[in-house]
Amino acid sequence: MRTALRLSGTTPGVTSEQRAIINQICSSPEKQTFAPEDFVIAIKLALTNAANEVGIRPGSDRNELLARLVSVCIEEFFRAPSASEAPQSSRGIRASSPKEIRPEAADR
Repeated sequence: MRTALRLSGTTPGVTSEQRAIINQICSSPEKQTFAPEDFVIAIKLALTNAANEVGIRPGSDRNELLARLVSVCIEEFFRAPSASEAPQSSRGIRASSPKEIRPEAADR
C-alpha cells in the first residue's frame, strides 16, 4: 500500500503500477477469508495507515487519492477472473463464487 501511495505524485488517476499492486493484493488467497464489506474496511484502514506512514497530509487531495484507490480495490475484488486464473470444479464447470470454489476452506 505504501508503494502504491508513493507512486501517486501529481497524477489525477490511478496509474497502471498502482493498479497492479492493488490487483496483487486483491488476488491473494487471503481475500477469501473476508466478507466483501470487511475486505473494503480492511483496505480503507490499510490505505489510511499507509498514507500516514508516507506522510500524505490529511485534506481533500488525500481524500480523493484514497477514494480512487479504494474504488480500484473494489473493482479488483469483484473482477471476474480470466480464463487462465478461473478455478474449475471437479466436473470442469467454472465456479461462480469463492464459496463454491473451496468449501473445504471453511472447515479449516
